[in-house]
Amino acid sequence: MTTPIYFFNKNKLDISNPNAILTASQAQAYVDFVRNRKNDSYWITTGSVDADLTNIVFDFVDERDVDFIMLVNHNFKAYTVQYWDGAAYVNFSQVIAETVNTTDTTFHSFTKVATTKLKLIIQGTMILNADKRMAQFIASTEIGQLNDYPEIKAPAFDRNLARTEMLSGKNSLIENIGGFTVTLDKANWKTAADLAIVETLFFINNGFLVWLCGNDIQQFGASSLRGYRLQDIFLMKCSNDYSPEYMKGLIEQGIGITLKLVEVVD
Repeated sequence: MTTPIYFFNKNKLDISNPNAILTASQAQAYVDFVRNRKNDSYWITTGSVDADLTNIVFDFVDERDVDFIMLVNHNFKAYTVQYWDGAAYVNFSQVIAETVNTTDTTFHSFTKVATTKLKLIIQGTMILNADKRMAQFIASTEIGQLNDYPEIKAPAFDRNLARTEMLSGKNSLIENIGGFTVTLDKANWKTAADLAIVETLFFINNGFLVWLCGNDIQQFGASSLRGYRLQDIFLMKCSNDYSPEYMKGLIEQGIGITLKLVEVVD
């Protein structure tokens, strides 16, 4: 059984949030890397062992709603995540207390809470006593997961190449940091819940997170390509206008809507 595309509100700990304070019991100098949206830079310890029970406190400063947490590109076998209830760190309704994890990107959803702080405690790594590492820590609220399956068109990673032709006739290519773009197209959106999600995406002020795999990479084959992996979650916005046109003008035929998504800074 396949899993539809998932959408989330922007990470409440995103690097664009100047108020968030992250405090790590080890490797404090690198802890802000977990909120820069990149999977090739890490918070990583040096000389850490499992017995250290390394922890990171994520302080929103002001109260924020949270109903999911995602740990991206990490090597934790055993870990716990709790939230501050005003007096102590307590478990979520769906307890996050992994002991035999084998996946490097993990997703946890739970009943929404309003909190000022989260705490991650790492009790063990996949390789005994290895240094801990994590590329991203995302905590926010869900926009929703589609019921239907729009066609995923023209996924592209813009390499932002600057090309210069040399006197020899050869070319010099300078590659800068690019962005991800993709189009989601469906001729007959009919499900009310899906239409509500789509309309939210068009009119949301901030960027939103897009997870094409929906927490299921098996639907794309055992070795999924870039863009469809568990770790591939992008901050995006709709670049086209909202045009909810009924097919042939008939309500029962559904609405044709195309979403042209582009990766954004904010």
